Amino acid sequence: MKLAINGSVAIFCGKKSTATSICEKAVKLIERSIPLPLPQDFSDRNEVERLHYLHVKNLGVKASASMSAEHGILSHHGNTPHGIRLSVEHAMRENLVRFVVCTSTLAQGVNLPIRYLIVTSVYQGMERIKVRDFQNLIGRAGRAGMHTEGSILFADPIVYDKRRNRKDGWRWNIVKELLDPTKSEECVSSLFQLIPLIIRNDRTKSKDNKNHTLKWDILSFAKAHISGRDSLNENIGKIAKQYGGYGFTVDTIRPQFEFFSLTLSSIEGFLLSNWDAVDDDGLEEADITDLAKQTLAYSLADDEKREQIQELFKILAENISENIEDINHRKAFGKTLYGVNDAKEIEAWVQNNADGLIETQSADEILDLTWPLITRHTKNKPFNKFNNKEVLREIVQNWITGTPFHELFQISEKNTCKLGKGAKPRKVKIENIIDICEGGLAYDGALLVSALCEFIQTLDREGAGDLINRLQLFQKRLKYGLPTETSIALYELGFSDRVISQDLAASLNLAAAQKKDLVKALKRDRDGAEAVLAKYPSYFQKRMNEILG
Repeated sequence: MKLAINGSVAIFCGKKSTATSICEKAVKLIERSIPLPLPQDFSDRNEVERLHYLHVKNLGVKASASMSAEHGILSHHGNTPHGIRLSVEHAMRENLVRFVVCTSTLAQGVNLPIRYLIVTSVYQGMERIKVRDFQNLIGRAGRAGMHTEGSILFADPIVYDKRRNRKDGWRWNIVKELLDPTKSEECVSSLFQLIPLIIRNDRTKSKDNKNHTLKWDILSFAKAHISGRDSLNENIGKIAKQYGGYGFTVDTIRPQFEFFSLTLSSIEGFLLSNWDAVDDDGLEEADITDLAKQTLAYSLADDEKREQIQELFKILAENISENIEDINHRKAFGKTLYGVNDAKEIEAWVQNNADGLIETQSADEILDLTWPLITRHTKNKPFNKFNNKEVLREIVQNWITGTPFHELFQISEKNTCKLGKGAKPRKVKIENIIDICEGGLAYDGALLVSALCEFIQTLDREGAGDLINRLQLFQKRLKYGLPTETSIALYELGFSDRVISQDLAASLNLAAAQKKDLVKALKRDRDGAEAVLAKYPSYFQKRMNEILG
C-alpha cells in the first residue's frame, strides 16, 4: 500500500482464493488502524464510492471484495462478476484507482497503466506459470505512454536471500528462468499432448508418496470413448484396481479421462462441422486426412505421431459415418458443438420429451423439464460438486429471475450447502456461486439449450417454432441471469452488469426488446438515464455516451 502514492499497483496471485485472501487481510489491517497510506487517498474518491456501490449491489456488504473496494483495493479474477471486472479495468486504465489484486486474467489483453507489479507466487493453481505467460503478465508494468518504467517485485524474500542456499536456491533459478524471454515455451496443442495419453497419480494417495504416470495409446482410448461413458468407467475401474496403491484412484483418474474425452469430442465436432460443407456426400478419406493435417498438433508432430493423428481422425470419422447417416441430422449435430455421444443423448432426450417441451410456457416449466439434462451436461466443477442439487436448482431458478449474487449465496448459506462429499467437504463461498452462474450456466447451460433448439428443428411438430422462440429467450436468461427481454437487450447493448441493466429498465419504465428501440428511448430520456448511471462506475456512463452519441 505504501507504493500506491507513486503509481498504480497490481498484486498478482496464482489462485483466485489467494486474491480473495489478500483482500481480506488488507481490510483487517485497515480495521486495526495500521498506520499505512490507503489506496483510496490517491484515487478518485467518487469513483471508489461508485465501485463500492456496485460491489455491494452485486456481492453484498460482507463480501471481502466489497469491503476492500470501499478502501480503493479492487479485485480482478475469473470469479469477479462481469460488470465489476469491466469497471475495474476502466478505472485502472483512466488512473481513477491505483490498487488491484488479480490473477492472470489481468494479462489477457487488458492494457492497464501499472507502475508496480508484485508477484506473490510463480504458480498458477498447482502448476508453475509458463515463461510466455509470465512475460505477458510483466508486460503490463510500465506500458509505453503511461509510465517511463515499471517495476516487478517478488513478494517472497527467500527467493533472493537464499539464492545460494543448496536447499532453497531452486526458487531463484525459477525466477531467473521466468525473467528470460528466450526460455519461453513453444506453442502447445491439447491434441498433441494426448499422444501418448499420460495418466497422472495423486502423490498423496500413493504408498511411496511419489509421482507416477501411466501411458495409454490414444487410439485405444478413442475406441473406448466411442463406446461411451460405461466403457470409460470400466477402464477407470480397472486402472484403479490394478494401480490404486500408487495413487491412481477413481477420483484422480476420472477428471483426466473427462478431459481426454472432451478433446476427442472437440475433434468430432470439428469433423461434423466440415462433413457436408462441400457436398452432400460427406467427407472422403482424403478429406479427413486433409483436416487432420490442418491441426496444430500435426504441424508439431514427428512422422510417427502424424500417422497416429491421421488414424485417430479416421476412427472418429468412421463412427460418425456409421451412426449419423441422415444429412439433416449430421448438420444438426455439427451445429451443437458436442461430440457424437453427447449429441446423440441430447437428440434422444428431445425425441422422448418433445410433447412436454411443446407444452411448456414459462421459464420455470422449461427449467423443471430440462433440469436433469442440465445437471448431466454442465461441466463446471463447483456445479458438479454442489452437494444439494435441489438447492442448486433453486439458485438457478433465482439466477434467471435476476436475483443478485449475494442473495443467491444466502440460499446456499441457509441450507448449509457444501462442495464435495466425504469427510471434509468445503464450505460454499460467494465466489463459487459466481463461478456456477457465470462460468457454468452461462456457457454449459446456454450451449445445451442451443443444442435443444437444433434438434427441435429436425422434428416435424406443430408448435415447434414457438417453442424455439421460448427456448432462445430461456437460453439468454441462463447466459446473463436476467428476467426480461428488455434487461437482456440493455445488457447486450453495453450495460453489461445484471444490477445496472435491471435498474435502467425499472427506473425508466423501459419495455422495448429491440436494441434500436431502447436506444431511441434512452435518447428521449437521457437525463433520466444519466441520473440512474450517476451512482455507478464511470465505465457505464462512458458506454452510454458511446451508444447514444
